[in-house]
Amino acid sequence: MNIYKKMQIAVLGVALASITAACHYGRGTTIISTDDNGSTKRIEYSGKVVFSKDKTGIDYISEGGYVKFERNGKMIEAEGDSKGKIIYDYDGGHGATELNADGKQFLAEAVQEISHQQEKLKAEKK
Repeated sequence: MNIYKKMQIAVLGVALASITAACHYGRGTTIISTDDNGSTKRIEYSGKVVFSKDKTGIDYISEGGYVKFERNGKMIEAEGDSKGKIIYDYDGGHGATELNADGKQFLAEAVQEISHQQEKLKAEKK
């Protein structure tokens, strides 16, 4: 095999890897991180996420989708499973489908903050 053929194969391999990576990242992952005088926030979400109408909870997350919210070291994660259920990890509780009162309150704060940040991003794109 001559050098040009080897180069073509190498370039094709790099192009294929780039396309595969672009498809993975193209599923809509968003990360927003802020640090305001020591008060930190990190929002990360991917897939289709539907918040409740009153913006205090999550009605749906597509399979493989997730939401992560962290504020000053306190964190909640939610992800969609193959049966359409939402699984939460909050304050040491792993794999719960229901949250305690504190978890529900923190989730409501997270949803409101995420909604606010989404509105800001949409306004910036206009």
